Amino acid sequence: MAIFEKLTPAERARQLGNPEGEVGIAVADWLNETNKAANAKTVALLGVIAGDHVLEIGFGNGRTVPDVIGQAADVRYTGIDISPTMVAEASRFNAALVAAGKASFHLSSAEHMPFNDRTFDRVFSIGVIHFCAEPDASLVEVHRVMRSGGLMVMGCLAPKDPSDFAQPEYGVHLRNAAAWDALCRGAGFVTVNVETLQFEQITPNGPTKRHTIRVAARA
Repeated sequence: MAIFEKLTPAERARQLGNPEGEVGIAVADWLNETNKAANAKTVALLGVIAGDHVLEIGFGNGRTVPDVIGQAADVRYTGIDISPTMVAEASRFNAALVAAGKASFHLSSAEHMPFNDRTFDRVFSIGVIHFCAEPDASLVEVHRVMRSGGLMVMGCLAPKDPSDFAQPEYGVHLRNAAAWDALCRGAGFVTVNVETLQFEQITPNGPTKRHTIRVAARA
């Protein structure tokens, strides 16, 4: 956690939302290690089957990619991120998968994705959607690129007991389960399940209870 301790709340939010440079790489490494178990659970919840095309929004350093591809045979992975630093880092780490045509990484926002309609069977993101002040357009776009019956799983911070960086003035916008349910249904998702989950985070002052929201929705 050393790198995170040295940053102000504003810097933490900025580097989590758009990692840049060596600090961004260090934050992404710390975040991946901290959330490894939660990330693995999210990937498992996708229920990836043979031949699926999976999209990740905000892939960070790309460490989840081998886990996604390893879920079944002939799985293809595509990722988008707004950070050039992370696109370069994820591409470097997954160079063999990129060369084999199994993974690709794109510099793009969720509001305007460079993909055709009904391209993906599964879509997921972890710790991204709470950086959207107005997530309606992103959710509509996600619905557009998903095949009928496809599954979206997203994890984000909950408004209960927020971290010091999770404030609107730092670009972090927290919503409760009911708000996310309404947003997903408004974007066209037909089945929506939103849960508020509690987890323990280790801080410089000791263990602290935090809350996250998990959104699962079918197109």
